[in-house]
Amino acid sequence: GSRTRLIQLLLLCRILVMPTPGHLLSLLSVWIPCTCSCFALSAASVEPFPSSQSSVVKQAAAAITRAYQDGKINKQTVRLPLSDAMYSDKEEGFVATRAIGWQGGPQETIRFLAPISSSVLRGIKTTGDENTGGLVARVSEQILLDYDGSVLQTAEHPAGAIYDIQALLQANTDNYYLDTIQKIEEQFSDTPGKKAKRLFLLVNPAWRDRSSWGFFGGQRAQELILDRYETTYAVDEFIVANERVGLLRCWPDDWAVYIATKEKKDDPTNMEVMSSLLATFEERPEYKQIEKALKMYRRKDL
Repeated sequence: GSRTRLIQLLLLCRILVMPTPGHLLSLLSVWIPCTCSCFALSAASVEPFPSSQSSVVKQAAAAITRAYQDGKINKQTVRLPLSDAMYSDKEEGFVATRAIGWQGGPQETIRFLAPISSSVLRGIKTTGDENTGGLVARVSEQILLDYDGSVLQTAEHPAGAIYDIQALLQANTDNYYLDTIQKIEEQFSDTPGKKAKRLFLLVNPAWRDRSSWGFFGGQRAQELILDRYETTYAVDEFIVANERVGLLRCWPDDWAVYIATKEKKDDPTNMEVMSSLLATFEERPEYKQIEKALKMYRRKDL
């Protein structure tokens, strides 16, 4: 943030006047590429890394609700655990612990993803509780392409259709999905002539960036999706430099990187939990940025 940049500038000015090895080391400890903003739990106020499926559902529903109600973001990307999108990011060199032994494709993945997404949809608040009469949304599913494991979920709100939500699960880079997204926008989320913007989610899409579409589809995907669908909630888990690392985006917080630690270091049977906040980034960090932050964390911990 601006405060970090001010500290960096003042420190740089001091080094230019009186350069010493100590000053140079201090500069390295705060000058980290791509706005890495903290190395301790007390340095940033972010949501904790979820420890169970129920905490993922609750956290995701709250983040999506805030983005929709407070941020007026009605087109959102959401990435939930238990899908190929969680660990197939080969470009960045990530290898997830949960990927070991995984044999299922998108048809298998959707069996786990669809119930979690359905629970999230029921937890999203598109209007005040006073308008629901204590009832929750009813979620229905439409299979789009069975071999892709793609599904369109619709949450029918008890207060009326204007508060309904739709979620497209496991879309990939085929032109079919670009056409489908455009059609859903026209007929549901951004219908011409209607002031209300209904909530539309892309849940666990197969792409990461423009390069996922290749040369021909990249421009259209950039304009239709990448420039317009903000990631408001995401949970990923990787192995980086032999450390279990968790990545969390929970709107409006920055991207937070956690490392797994044992609650009781002296107990070898104690399960690891993703409890230590390593760093935060304004944008989704790349592998090299996380690796650099991890090295500095280890150096600091010595």
